[in-house]
Amino acid sequence: MEGKSIYTILLSIIAVLSLALAVIIIFLFISFNPNQQTSGKAQLDNSISERVVPDDEMIEFKLFNGEERIFALKDDGENQNPLVMVSVSIKCDAGARRRKEKEITNLVSVLYQTELEQAVGDYFADMSLAEAKELETRYKARDDLIEIFNEILNENKPNKQKIVYRVTLQMLPQ
Repeated sequence: MEGKSIYTILLSIIAVLSLALAVIIIFLFISFNPNQQTSGKAQLDNSISERVVPDDEMIEFKLFNGEERIFALKDDGENQNPLVMVSVSIKCDAGARRRKEKEITNLVSVLYQTELEQAVGDYFADMSLAEAKELETRYKARDDLIEIFNEILNENKPNKQKIVYRVTLQMLPQ
């Protein structure tokens, strides 16, 4: 009798362990989604590739035809009609030995010039006069505009490359 009880206990332990193993296997098959791995690879492909660009392989473009533009800033309640006068020039990668110079010139000067200029206006529309007077804001604006310009210029490209490397920004808050 005692042998049958040990045998029954061992059988019940094996049954519980088998059931737990089956539940784990089913959970893994349900929760494992192969599309998650490919979407991770797609995110890596969406990143912008960068290279070290010598100065002689850069092209400079001046937005707004090289003139200063006045933009309205966000109303902070203290100042009536806060404004900022802005001049923007960008330096772009013309490719190794300037092989992509015509392509980049067409891209920046013809195809996306209005979008780049509009992005500058939109950027300053969300800034208050107090923010515009801070020195750190100028550095942040340069970095943000580089990112925004590269997003605009790479919008319809499968292989995204960093095109704009420098933004020179003159800001005079008034």
